[in-house]
Amino acid sequence: MMRVARLLVAAGLLLPAMPLAAQQPAPTATVAPGDTLMLTLRDALVRAEPASEQVNIFSSQVERSRADKTVAWSDLLPQVTLTPQYTRVVETPFRQFFGSTGGGGLAGDNPFTATTNWAIGGNVSWVPIDFAAYSRISAASHGIDVARLQLSSQQAYTILTVAAAYFNAILADQLLGIRIATLEQAERTFKDIQLGYEVGTQSEFDALRARVARDNQVPVVTEARANRAISFTQLKQLLDVPLDRELNLVTPLDQGTVPQVPDSLQQQLGVADTTPDKRNVVQQAEIGVQQARAFYNAAGRQWLPTVGGFLNYNKQGYATGFWPQSGAWFDDFNLGFGMTWPIFTGGRILGQRRGAKADLQIAEQSLKLTREQAALDNVSVTSRLKEAEDNAQATQSVVEQAQRAYEIAELRFKEGLSTQTELQDVRLQLEAARANRASAYRDLQVARLRLALLPYLPIGTADPSIVNAGFSTRAATGSASSSITSAGSTR
Repeated sequence: MMRVARLLVAAGLLLPAMPLAAQQPAPTATVAPGDTLMLTLRDALVRAEPASEQVNIFSSQVERSRADKTVAWSDLLPQVTLTPQYTRVVETPFRQFFGSTGGGGLAGDNPFTATTNWAIGGNVSWVPIDFAAYSRISAASHGIDVARLQLSSQQAYTILTVAAAYFNAILADQLLGIRIATLEQAERTFKDIQLGYEVGTQSEFDALRARVARDNQVPVVTEARANRAISFTQLKQLLDVPLDRELNLVTPLDQGTVPQVPDSLQQQLGVADTTPDKRNVVQQAEIGVQQARAFYNAAGRQWLPTVGGFLNYNKQGYATGFWPQSGAWFDDFNLGFGMTWPIFTGGRILGQRRGAKADLQIAEQSLKLTREQAALDNVSVTSRLKEAEDNAQATQSVVEQAQRAYEIAELRFKEGLSTQTELQDVRLQLEAARANRASAYRDLQVARLRLALLPYLPIGTADPSIVNAGFSTRAATGSASSSITSAGSTR
């Protein structure tokens, strides 16, 4: 379990740590230094597990499984019980046969005429031969293994979710910067055209179009600012950071290259084996089959006899008053052994055995299905990583070309060689290229982390939609704008 925890905490080291020189300017909030939390991805991953309610729930499930095994073992261990008892005799039929002044000076201090009876002692019982109990212990042991694997899966999923939320927040921040930069470009174009209109070199129609183009960018910036606030709020909630505290996310969101992991850390992490049989979920299913088989065996072994023994000891005291005299105490001691063999239970054992057999069949089919899904997950995550790498590389050149095209279009417009429509189209193309690049880099970073954590992730989390949650980077046209929804917030 510690190895898994180290893997999850150190997963952030698998991501690049290069400066964000090539990225667009992102807006920064004006806050006092003391109010800002500088947060790297690794810091976020360290905070993720303690802040996750789901991780804490699964940790408690592990403890619950251990408690179940303790209970299962108790059936085979001696049971020791103390049974002190006080009895007040109101009336007894033996008084008519024994006088109140019996011999020996113990009038009334005997089992027949005493009005007070004290019993101080207890009993011990032990059933060492119970074949069904051995099977239940085996099932409980498998339950602990399953709970531990489920915990590691939840830890991995929490790490992936927090990392995705971290990168989504950076993406939302950069998209806001892109929208602001586009608005500034539109504002600059409008001012140039408005000045031309005032001096008579531009028509009123051109001035109106420039104003509309600028004003159409205002709701785009407003939506991007709201999306940024939502993304940062979600990240704060995942990390239990106060909502009124500003975050400064310092881990870059660029393509970069994956740095080499130090040898000491590599020994702790091991080599990520993503073959289906090595996946955490497949191992859970395999142990689930073993656990179901143990319960099936336990149900069938109820037909076998159980053998045990018992020992009872009590010190009995009799008195006519409250407390017996020293000579009125007697020993009550017996022991023995016996066998219990169910012959007819009205169908109870038969029904339990049939139910356990059905559970075993379900577990076997679930194992088969899990193997198939794990194989599909492996293909999906590697294919998505290749797709993300290709997209990140492609969008970089597109941004460079779009930037150069906008510079040329802006120059041509100032020289009167192009129209406002051409300039606006090129501006929107540049905006879309920048947004697509930021989104592609986010996808690449999440895909890398998903591959690193794949051996521990639950089935289905290889699907990018699980953690990317519908990020869109459509370029704004008119009142249309990019839409950003928060990342999946399973905690």
